[in-house]
Amino acid sequence: MKDINSSEAREQLQLAACQQLVLEKTYLSQEEIRRDLQRYGFDAISQSTVSRLLKMLGIIKIRNAKGQKIYSLNPLSQPTPNAARTVAEMVVSMEHNDEFVLIHTVAGYARAIARILDYHALPEILGVVACSNIVWVAPRDVKRTALVYRNIKNVLKMNIHSTTIVSHG
Repeated sequence: MKDINSSEAREQLQLAACQQLVLEKTYLSQEEIRRDLQRYGFDAISQSTVSRLLKMLGIIKIRNAKGQKIYSLNPLSQPTPNAARTVAEMVVSMEHNDEFVLIHTVAGYARAIARILDYHALPEILGVVACSNIVWVAPRDVKRTALVYRNIKNVLKMNIHSTTIVSHG
């Protein structure tokens, strides 16, 4: 007989790991997610289990800045704004190219993140623009965009892997 508590606990761990992976990294396929979940210790995880986890988490495919279809949290399924939310919970992802940094947030939190960056007045930032769920950061010197990215990550106390986007223009 199957131990329900251990299978429920394992599923919760799988859900948490899957969500963390999708937040931290760019994935083009479920197979890539499955391989990384195996590295997390879920050795026998199947593609159908990964598919079920993605559905349970409300993860969808969207086009990134390169035009690739990647897995991402569905902005419509994300929780409504809450003042008790930590900065780490507000930021969905960060990416940069040679010219600017983009911070993707839960809907409604971009202005709060922009305000935090303004408050810290990082000298290497020329300006910050925010809408509902995206913060655009212009570095003072485009040769230092990667440094700006790292400094923003430190200010926001984020544990996000760098994603570099390529500008087409």
